[in-house]
Amino acid sequence: MAEGPRAGRGAYEPGQGPGYGGIEDLGTSWGSVLIGWLAAVGASVILISIVSGIVGGIVGTGGTAESAGTVFAVGVLAALFVAFLVGGYAAGRMASRSGAKHGLLVALVALIVSIFLAIVGAAVGYGLADDLSGVVIPGVPNIVPQGLNTVLTLSSVLALILPFVAGAIGGSQGARTGSRRAGGGYYPPER
Repeated sequence: MAEGPRAGRGAYEPGQGPGYGGIEDLGTSWGSVLIGWLAAVGASVILISIVSGIVGGIVGTGGTAESAGTVFAVGVLAALFVAFLVGGYAAGRMASRSGAKHGLLVALVALIVSIFLAIVGAAVGYGLADDLSGVVIPGVPNIVPQGLNTVLTLSSVLALILPFVAGAIGGSQGARTGSRRAGGGYYPPER
């Protein structure tokens, strides 16, 4: 007959054993972080598509480009916040520990992937720049509205900060929910 902590079913008390407060809890669950990143990317694609539809409706009904641009900027920032809230929650829930850390890592992975894709895009674009140097698109005005630089700078800074804040909040909530899930056996609902 087997002896020790793995001898039979229920050998550990609830909240004891591997995964419950031991040295192994100090590590990072990279699988959780990657799944959280995929959840954030999926949610952002869906939410930004909805925002684009709303902005298209504003422009289609005769709204000004300035109001549509403002709505789009605010909508994209809100969509990023909600998307990384979802991604952080997924990572924190799957890891069941250190939720804020896992949520922040979701945003960090997204930032690293974005920087990598920007570098690849710049390298590819640099090779195509000579081929497109004489191309002029007719009918496109080259008018830059006043204050656009300020709006774009503020939006860029917020788009950089909001995923980290949302990831930390979502990860904390997810870890809280995940630790309740992992804390013990099955508890039927009370009647």
